[in-house]
Amino acid sequence: MQQRIKQVFDLEGMKNFVEKNINHTEWIEEEYGETRRILIIETLVNGAHGAYIPGMVLELFGQAEGFDLEDPYNYEKNESIHEDLMYWENKINDCLNELLPSRGYYYVGYLEHDGSYCLFYEEEAEQV
Repeated sequence: MQQRIKQVFDLEGMKNFVEKNINHTEWIEEEYGETRRILIIETLVNGAHGAYIPGMVLELFGQAEGFDLEDPYNYEKNESIHEDLMYWENKINDCLNELLPSRGYYYVGYLEHDGSYCLFYEEEAEQV
């Protein structure tokens, strides 16, 4: 997976983007006193693709074999597509953070506001 991530992402560019922009994001105070800030690094798949997004993401990372990418509603072939996507998200996130050790956490996932699939960076405030 690390090799595929290196093909898909410009790791050095990502790191530079985060370093230049993370301080321009606002801190968000969570319900239990945690404070964090999140930076969207890149939109991988626009939310307008709707039901096609899981297949498109799996294909991007070379994990779409056996799924019907033409018809996302083909339940027989795509029954486990969301579970597979979650599995590979965890693998991708682990690899990203292994390749780019930092104070925060890199991850892929859905953007809450419009359903786009993005690459994120998140930092938590240090508790005093």
